[in-house]
Amino acid sequence: MYRGSNKTALLSQKLIGDAMLRLLETHTFAEISISDLCREAEVSRQTFYSLFGSKENVITYSLRSSFCFTPEHSTEKCRSANFHLFCRNYSIYIIEHRHLLELLVKNEMMHFLFDVQYQSFMECKDFFGDITGDNRVFLVDFIAGGMNGIAKNYVLTGCKADEIYLEKLMYKLFGGLYFTHDYK
Repeated sequence: MYRGSNKTALLSQKLIGDAMLRLLETHTFAEISISDLCREAEVSRQTFYSLFGSKENVITYSLRSSFCFTPEHSTEKCRSANFHLFCRNYSIYIIEHRHLLELLVKNEMMHFLFDVQYQSFMECKDFFGDITGDNRVFLVDFIAGGMNGIAKNYVLTGCKADEIYLEKLMYKLFGGLYFTHDYK
């Protein structure tokens, strides 16, 4: 996937990413051919292959560039109160990106969101940055997987939950409160 700074290439990437999202409105991911995508974006196949190489890379690009949730940067370590804020912000993210999440779920592509979120969390030095090595890898994987699961099930349950419900749910799940007898 192209990661340079050429303005023409960057514009073509955006055109292809936007075209993919438009096509997903009316077609499944499997139905979308490279030719369809190039025609919709008004770029050549050569441009497509030089910038992306695959349809999957277009999804990853779109998620990274326009739909990636990034934890808030903070001078404090992400613990209790800060993690509560993280849960609040992610619940807002889920609701604001409901339509995209519906497209991902419909096309069984939530794993792309997981990959992008995992990378985002790993790159954020403030997100449990004091935990290092394998422990951080497992922790970030656990949180990204859990958040991805919550977003997916938000869609599968009809997008009925509001942000307060989602925030509390996430905080309780990640805090282990459902494993005690006194949860409410």
